[in-house]
Amino acid sequence: MFAYKHYPKVRHNFGISGKRSLFQQRTLALFRLVLASALLLSYFLINRDLGREVLLVLISAELVSLLIFFVKPLCAWLSRHQYIEFIIDELLIFGACYHSGGLYSPYIFVLFLPLLVQAVYPVSVKLAAVSLVTIVNLFLIGVATTLDWSLFIHMVICLLLGGIFINILIYNDTQILSTYAIRDGLTGLYSYQYFWDQLRYMMQSGNLPKPFSLIMIDLDEFKKLNDDYGHLEGDRVLREIADTIKMNVRDSDIVARYGGDEFAIILPGISYQMCRSVIERLSSAIVDLGHFNHVSIGAAFYPEEADSPEELLSLADARMYRQKRSHKRELLHLPNITS
Repeated sequence: MFAYKHYPKVRHNFGISGKRSLFQQRTLALFRLVLASALLLSYFLINRDLGREVLLVLISAELVSLLIFFVKPLCAWLSRHQYIEFIIDELLIFGACYHSGGLYSPYIFVLFLPLLVQAVYPVSVKLAAVSLVTIVNLFLIGVATTLDWSLFIHMVICLLLGGIFINILIYNDTQILSTYAIRDGLTGLYSYQYFWDQLRYMMQSGNLPKPFSLIMIDLDEFKKLNDDYGHLEGDRVLREIADTIKMNVRDSDIVARYGGDEFAIILPGISYQMCRSVIERLSSAIVDLGHFNHVSIGAAFYPEEADSPEELLSLADARMYRQKRSHKRELLHLPNITS
């Protein structure tokens, strides 16, 4: 649509990414420890006749659970390498079930838990992979002991339906919650918090510097419009301006309602000269709506002008307010003195 459309899209870092936080990993580690302890206790109280091999597997599961929970660096490492944790769980489950009756093992229900844990996260490819490995493990348990096909098929159906059902329920709820969390309710633009999350993500030290421009927009006469026509009209104008801004930038640009009558835009891959043309187009498009005679816009550029989100925003903000003061002086017919 516009000349600068060919620049690459930025990958928006939505909070719903399918990756566990350290807190979630610690919670799962605690759950694993409680479960392993309960199974070990049940062995001594109920299942002592299952044999020494089962006891060794349960003790191994207890030791692994203690290690993951109390060694925080290991817990953090596993949060980044979840497949290793999953394989360990599957091996322990196979050992416990193999030595205690195969598909008829009292521990067979534990096979459902890793799959259900993955079903909580809205990543369908990972869920499909975990489902496949779980079914293969279930099959191997049956083959290594006595494979009851009817029981095996029944368990596979339960596994798949349970995983899909939980994934659909939680994914839909997560999508709704994340939409409320990252979108401004009035304009539909990204929220103030989402804007800051993206700005910090794009400038964090772990990433290679990728240039972008930051634009701040302020509607100079919005308070007067509210006073003259009321807040309902003011809200309608804000929605109209938000739509106009979105029409004049790329889909990959991050447009946020920064607060009140202020908007912020992150333009990945946009240089100074290109940014100037975007600013001119935005200013003209907003003024052409007929609500304001002028609009104040300031910009700053990363990495040339700042190396922290606060510094970059402060610079764009200062330039925006310098333009705002200039407009006020023109309105009052005062000398245009730049401070």
